[in-house]
Amino acid sequence: MKTIYNFLISSTILLTISCNKYLDGPQPTGSIDMNNLNTLQGFQSLMNGVYNGIQNYGSQLTYYSESMTDFVDWNLSFTEARQIGYQSMTANNPQITSMWDQLYKAINDANIVIAKIDNLQNTQQSQKDNLKGQAYFTRALMYYYLVQYWSKPWNSQPDNAQMGVPLMLDPVINTSDFQDKPRGTVKEVYDQIDRDLQSAEGLAITNTSPGKATNYAATALRARIALIQGRWQDAATLAGDVIPHYSLLPDVKSFFREPLGAESIFEIVNTIGDAAGGGNYAISVVCNINGRAGVKITDSYRNTVRSLITDVQKQALTANGLIAIDTRVTELLASRSAPPLTLDLYTHTNKYEDWINLADNPPVLRLPEMILTRAEALAEQNGINQTSIDLLNQIRTRSIKVVDQNNNPGDKSLIEFKISDFSTKEDLIDAIFREREVELSYEGLRKMDLQRKKMSVRGTPWDSDILVFPIPQSQLDASDLPQNPGY
Repeated sequence: MKTIYNFLISSTILLTISCNKYLDGPQPTGSIDMNNLNTLQGFQSLMNGVYNGIQNYGSQLTYYSESMTDFVDWNLSFTEARQIGYQSMTANNPQITSMWDQLYKAINDANIVIAKIDNLQNTQQSQKDNLKGQAYFTRALMYYYLVQYWSKPWNSQPDNAQMGVPLMLDPVINTSDFQDKPRGTVKEVYDQIDRDLQSAEGLAITNTSPGKATNYAATALRARIALIQGRWQDAATLAGDVIPHYSLLPDVKSFFREPLGAESIFEIVNTIGDAAGGGNYAISVVCNINGRAGVKITDSYRNTVRSLITDVQKQALTANGLIAIDTRVTELLASRSAPPLTLDLYTHTNKYEDWINLADNPPVLRLPEMILTRAEALAEQNGINQTSIDLLNQIRTRSIKVVDQNNNPGDKSLIEFKISDFSTKEDLIDAIFREREVELSYEGLRKMDLQRKKMSVRGTPWDSDILVFPIPQSQLDASDLPQNPGY
């Protein structure tokens, strides 16, 4: 019977060994030349193939979930893209099919590294562990994307027995290795993700660049998942383990203009010539005001920005002749209007500016997420507490300028929160969440955040069938996998 890996038989897809981004040498159709995996360099090339696989759809994995939400007025002209943003997908959508195939291809590449690298002779164990740890992280990341897009969200059933995705954990090297796997439950998929991430943490990954997996990237993804699952102690502890190893940049713009910086935990590297997202689908082309300009900001986003400065803070600022300027607006939004600009005149995010060279790196994990994750988790666990407030203020004071009418710096303490500003635990959690909404906007997290809070997604119930990608029709035709409800 045909299986989920049938698409790998094609010589153009099966490990893409003819491509010099992966392994060198001819590729027989339907099997892998294991001679390519007799050296450390061969396994390094295979891991580069995993990262290239992530890169191929890193843009789409970032903005498609955003496109469904209330922060985006989705204006991309491609039919397959419009289906996703308008929550009206079909099983024949070519973008959805390609993303599914590419994610499972990257998983198979990682599976080979995990299963075979310890057999490598005349190689230091530390070198094997480095690559194996990266393979565990990337496999976990691929399953994270799969369960986010192709399954109902966590807690949509009490036991999380809703359909997840097939867990393919063994490498397919020859056609005889193909095996049918049923769809695991959402709980089973998340459990496997956590096992892989803990395996990655337990191996000494010597890579330190946030353009590839690190031990702290594995911990950071575990923190995100703990937050999704409402495991507050775990989320707070894991995020706290990551935070000391990174530094907030002095301004909000530098992260998006200077790749692989001190704030970055893991990002998808795009360089000039990579043609990220196939060119037309690169994140900078889709989002930037000078590109296809498909991601317009909405009044829902603008209203959230306006809510960040409370009435009490506004009164204190006015009494001192000061104003607050959120640099996430002035530095990270774009407008075609002439200055002076008000919030209503900004129309697009400017986080991704390189729409000509397509060399913007989609962010996956960065320090502000960990800071706000720890703040929220501690507030959920302990109620109103000073540590959460201090973490929240870290993000605010980096992002919000306080100036007088001559643009001279003013007293930033006027926009900082204090214990007395909150009457209930929920007030503090709401303030943290609103800050998160703005700080991490257009980075692929909003749909997940709304769903974990059981909030509607642009008017659609958080657990609706139409928010879940359909299993590609080509996959259904080749296997016995059941389709998602609603398709």
